[in-house]
Amino acid sequence: MIFGRVSLPDGQPAARVRVFIETTNGLKRDVLTDQEGNYEFRGMSAGRYRVYATNPDVPEQFSEPAESDTTRSFANRLQINVYLRLPMHSDKKEAKPGTINVAEATQNIPKDARKAYEQGLKFHRENRPQQAMEQFNKAIELFPAYFQALTERGSLLMQHNNLAESELDFVRALQINDKYAPAYRGIGYCQIQQKQFQAAVSNLEKSFVLDPNAPMTLLLLGYANLSLNRYEEARQCFQQALKLGADTAARAHVYLAEIYAHEQKFKEAADSIAAYLKANPNAADAANLRKMEADWRQRSTQKP
Repeated sequence: MIFGRVSLPDGQPAARVRVFIETTNGLKRDVLTDQEGNYEFRGMSAGRYRVYATNPDVPEQFSEPAESDTTRSFANRLQINVYLRLPMHSDKKEAKPGTINVAEATQNIPKDARKAYEQGLKFHRENRPQQAMEQFNKAIELFPAYFQALTERGSLLMQHNNLAESELDFVRALQINDKYAPAYRGIGYCQIQQKQFQAAVSNLEKSFVLDPNAPMTLLLLGYANLSLNRYEEARQCFQQALKLGADTAARAHVYLAEIYAHEQKFKEAADSIAAYLKANPNAADAANLRKMEADWRQRSTQKP
């Protein structure tokens, strides 16, 4: 039996999300987690396995693949835990192939390097990480100063939990162009995953100054501030993120609810949860959120 637990970015169990298991010979199965985020696959043969989870109802969450094999199992039981993470992808629509942005216009990028970079972006969007990595590596080899390719490669490494390597790519990108907002956001994201919230705030603020219209940067900045108990700063980030991108930053409603509950503003907390559920009625954690909303509504009617 192969089993494990899927966790949300805040460590809570990821209920009713879909877990996939794959083998090198092409076998693929999937199952839903229970209310406690647990999953299991029975009757699996010996071999190496790749497990990942998807949460289509909460598009701002994703997981990198977790790999293991039966040589690490005990008594025919292999545990593989999976963690849903916050994204750091671009908030802007992907540029059409061949489009040159302002930063690229100042560079003399070889044609082959640009082609490899654009192919890497395409593969990344199609969830083909190995092919994307090959193309980003090729683009950087052909043009070592390609800070955009370094940043995209760093993002790909980060999604596979190679945080140290991804940070190095973001740092290299900033050494070439110290005004590239996505690289600062990438470093900030890595630091959040490592619970280095103070450092994350510093880099995410730099990203925000360079690109103040990116809702995902504000969502991450709010999350880092909330983790440091900086409630007012977090509130401002979440509210602005929702103004800039209500769909992209929808999860900000849930984090705002935490702030309101901390302030014992239970009606506002319940309303914030309701706003999120209205936009995502089939969210994986919808049942838990509805219970939370009901509890806060009840508490809001109680006399002090």
